[in-house]
This record gives sequence, structure tokens and C-alpha cells, in this order.
Amino acid sequence: MAQQLVQLMPGQQVERWTIEKKLGEGGFGAVYRVYDATGRYALKVEGVNEQIQVLKLEVHVLTELTKRSSRHFCKIEDKGRFGGFNYVVMTLVGKSLENLVKSGPGGHMTLGCSLGVGIQALEALEDLHQIGYLHRDVKPGNYAIGRPELNEIRKVYILDFGMCRKFTNDQVHKKYTRQRTKKDDCESWLYMQIELTGGRLPWHDIADMKQVGRMKQQYRASPFMLFTPTCPTNELAQILRIFDGLKYYDAPPYQQVYGLIRSAMAANRVQEFPYDWEPGMERNSIRYQNILSGPSAHMLM
Repeated sequence: MAQQLVQLMPGQQVERWTIEKKLGEGGFGAVYRVYDATGRYALKVEGVNEQIQVLKLEVHVLTELTKRSSRHFCKIEDKGRFGGFNYVVMTLVGKSLENLVKSGPGGHMTLGCSLGVGIQALEALEDLHQIGYLHRDVKPGNYAIGRPELNEIRKVYILDFGMCRKFTNDQVHKKYTRQRTKKDDCESWLYMQIELTGGRLPWHDIADMKQVGRMKQQYRASPFMLFTPTCPTNELAQILRIFDGLKYYDAPPYQQVYGLIRSAMAANRVQEFPYDWEPGMERNSIRYQNILSGPSAHMLM
């Protein structure tokens, strides 16, 4: 029997944190914007009786990353149990890459922006892999930029570690990840890069995952069909070949990939900054006018 989601009301107190509003909810809990004397944060909650403790895993992963001063991750401000639920308070981030790419001119980011964001997104995966975890849900909706009031609109965060699994132990790896590897995270990153740079992927509206798998195989046989005119075809094709050449336990050559992305910038005579959503860049698309004016949102678990 499914557990009832924890519901909190504006003005309610959770220890020293005051609930401001709900930002959203997922299968195991909800996310709220909260505040105390030091500022605004995101609070995630999860019932203590949930069979799958997603929040516990997220706290563990973020704690390990903090120990290593890793980039692109939210900082935990507080955690504990309150009544019938567990909670964690962390950095409140801004708009997701999913929202930002939809607001871009032509439904994608400009080339310099998308390539710069792609480097940060892969850096996040590199840091996660270095502590022994796969993300397993790499997509624009699980990345976000920082908040304007913290001067972090050029910083990219990776979010939501409920699908994460540890891969350093061979038994655990095979049992829980169904043979998924760091290579799979990187391939998902490449598909995301194509989406950020060129718009929607061919299988965007397909719900049948088996059909999606078949489509990916078809396009992998003719990868240039994946690339739109806005994509740096030569460099992305090289990256695809690099990932295809990786064996089961191979570490992806992150630095080589970063180099190819930088080469794509040089070859196309584009610069990383300013990003499309920065003040003064509204000329790229009138739809960017509201990007920084709306409320910040933290992605769901």
C-alpha cells in the first residue's frame, strides 16, 4: 500500500525552518521553499515509513561530495526527523536546464551557452563518478542554474540522486544497476548535449522505453542523423565514438571530451559567456524576459 505524501502548509515550522511554499512533489516526497534568518533554502521531506528511503541516499551522496569539495552540488544546511517524516534542507537553486532550453531561441540554447553548460554538466558527473556513484537519470530536468541573488546564474548544479547506485562493489553493481556503467551516464549526457544545442531529440514524445531503445540503436547506426544544423557535428561525433569505444569498467576520458567541446567553441567562433539568460541577453529571444523574474524552483526527488 502506497504511503501518503507528507503535506506541509505555508507558515508551518519544521524546527527553525518556516515553510514558504511547495515547489513540487515526486513519488516519495515533496520539496518546499523555506527560510530562516540566514536566507531561503529548499526542504525535502519523506515519510519515515517509505519502503525506499530516497532521501537517505541523497544525503549520503551529498555528504560524500561535500567532503571532497566537489563542484556543482547543493550544500546540506540541516537534516533530521520531525514528526512522521525525515527532512533535509539544502541549497535553493534556480531554473532547470529543461525550462531554460525551452525558453531559448528556436527551442534550444545558443551554441556557446550550450557548450559551456555541457562542460559543467559533465564535470558534475565526473565528480559523482569519482566517489563511486552513477547518477542514472541524466537529463535537463535534473540540472539547474544557481540563483541570481547569490550571483550564481553561471553555475550549473546537478540534482536528484534517488536513482544513484554505487558501482565500485561488483556485486552491488550487477544487482542494482543492471550492468549500467559510467559510460551510460556519459552517453545520456551526450544526448542531453544534443538536446541543449539542437532542440528536441527524436524520441522526446515516445513513452515506450523499448521503442526508445530501438530508436537509439537506429540513430547510433547513423549518428549524423541525430545532429541538427546548430550542433557542432564533427566534435560531437568524435565524442560519440569515444564513448562507444569504452569497455565495461573503463573510466571515461573526461579531459579529452572537455577539449573537444572547447575545440567546438573555437571552430565555430563562439564564446561560453554570457549565458543566454544573463541580463542584457534578452535580445536572443523575448521569451527570456521572464527567466529571472519568476520564483526559484528546486527539482523533485
